[in-house]
Amino acid sequence: MFFLLGIKISAQKCDTIQSIKGVEIRADKISSFSAGLKVQVIDSTTLSIRQGASLAILLSEQSPVFLRSYGPGGVSTLSVRGTNSSQSGVFWNGLNLTQPNMGMTDLSRISTFEFSDISLQSGGASALLGSGVIGGSLQLSNDMKFSIPLQSSVLLSGSSIGKLNGGIKLNNGNTRLAYSGSIVGEWNPNDFKYTDYSGNRVKLEHALVKSISTIHQAEYIINQNQRLSAGLWYQTTDREIPPTMTMTSSDQQQWDQAIRSSLQWTYTGEKQSFFVRSAFVDEKEHYQSENLLIDAFYHLNTLQAEFEYKRYLNKQITLGAGTSGRIIRADVPYYEVIEYQPEGSVWAALAYSHSGTGIKSVLNLRQDFSDGFQIPFCPSFTAVVPVSKRISTNFGVSRNFRVPTMNDRYWVPGGNPDLLPENSWNFQAGGSYVYQTGESIQSRIAVDIYSLQIENMIQWVPGENGIWSPENVYKVWSRGVEVSSKTDFQMYGIKGYFRFGYNFTPSTNKGTTPNGSDNINKQLIYIPLHKVVETFYAEKGKFYTMFSYSLTGKRYVQSDNEKSLPAYSLLDFYTGATFRMAKSGFRIQAEIRNLMNKTYQSVLYYPEPGISFSLNLLISI
Repeated sequence: MFFLLGIKISAQKCDTIQSIKGVEIRADKISSFSAGLKVQVIDSTTLSIRQGASLAILLSEQSPVFLRSYGPGGVSTLSVRGTNSSQSGVFWNGLNLTQPNMGMTDLSRISTFEFSDISLQSGGASALLGSGVIGGSLQLSNDMKFSIPLQSSVLLSGSSIGKLNGGIKLNNGNTRLAYSGSIVGEWNPNDFKYTDYSGNRVKLEHALVKSISTIHQAEYIINQNQRLSAGLWYQTTDREIPPTMTMTSSDQQQWDQAIRSSLQWTYTGEKQSFFVRSAFVDEKEHYQSENLLIDAFYHLNTLQAEFEYKRYLNKQITLGAGTSGRIIRADVPYYEVIEYQPEGSVWAALAYSHSGTGIKSVLNLRQDFSDGFQIPFCPSFTAVVPVSKRISTNFGVSRNFRVPTMNDRYWVPGGNPDLLPENSWNFQAGGSYVYQTGESIQSRIAVDIYSLQIENMIQWVPGENGIWSPENVYKVWSRGVEVSSKTDFQMYGIKGYFRFGYNFTPSTNKGTTPNGSDNINKQLIYIPLHKVVETFYAEKGKFYTMFSYSLTGKRYVQSDNEKSLPAYSLLDFYTGATFRMAKSGFRIQAEIRNLMNKTYQSVLYYPEPGISFSLNLLISI
């Protein structure tokens, strides 16, 4: 670690080293009112190499956040800054993908092939994005291209554990209309062996996953000031749920389907802009197990409308305001009746940016409303203050919240309609240093510290009659240090980068706990104290190589910290060659995942695969 921290590093590529296209995040509030927030953008080089990987794999390799994986065939969820999976949001073009009944998003079922822009925002942002953004958020979008001929990409991939996946992506546009579309599919039996608790090598059974996803987006320029855009995302997954390491067999199966659609009209003038957006989400799930006598079908609908206004008062000051509303309909067999949950919000923001001094600051104010409970008023203030040409500082304070899920409130037996929203105050501060040596090396290192205190944290606990029920029982204090660095280089005909990230994340119980004082000051389960990632990439001519290393510290699996999973490290290797012709090209890439063949579990009793090999072919026309 000390050796790596001594290496000069960078966050942005110098134009003379490697040209990286600009990133536009479609969630307009993020792009306009996020100064001072920590945002990690996955660069286009990394996205190109990791096309076809799931978002869960990409983030576990490229970011020091923790991904909680329930093994092949199971879900993978995001944990940012010591929070749990329901306290970080995932957004597609500003639309929250979090399931309202579960409060989380499965990142193992989302492919990187379908997106051109992926960014991870760390820190509380409920004043900007609403419920659930206590730890951070993941933003997904696609760059719409006008006035280009038809462009297409075809991806084919096969793995030694039996995984086959492929995809097709299209982009086309004229002076008025732009279209972007993709379709990806996966067939994965997860055909691998692991070592059981008796020391025997056994094959993972009943683990087949089949999935299809397709996204289509279009944008039409009505006139100089007006645009109309639409998006449609269809996903379906059919998965066998394998047995855990303590089970002899499993017959559990789950089928999921999600249809997400949005329509937006935008007006952009010289001094002001605004948009009106509507969205509809239809989600279905069918869970079956003859052994457990379960055959349950879930159906949820979400209808949403949003209005946002921006006024440019002068060159330095931007005023923003907006309102949103949505209604959720949940037809769940474990609810007494079909439940409806209306929600709404109003917000205002003031952004200041001075081009001469480089000072930027944002004040956000937000009030949300929901049927059945009072949501706290959420302000936030963030700022960036340059100290010199090479050194910059940032700080921020925010109040954040998460409303209870519909399962928390309505599940029978045990649901608690009297739950309060989780409430958090977040503080953060940091600094960065930029170093450049001529045109060959550009480096940046950043250090961030943060503290967030969560009150009324919801936990399912056993009641007097033995029935588990959610209660506002926990107070949590999460604090930590984040170190990130990047160096871009070009020398001796070789260009590339080195990236390093380290998160130190104490996240402990403070206050009342359901099991008594033994849990006070104990680390939350499945929150590693240490997480390290390193990536090295180099290319020369047609050929390139990338190494990705990650170290995940031990994770406690009991609230009293008496039992834990050991730390594990993973090394992945990628190498390939790109061949270009006049109007087309192709790339062939070989991959070795878990090169050191480590035996590990991300979550207790859910085995992960050892070393595996895959071959990818990407054709561009």
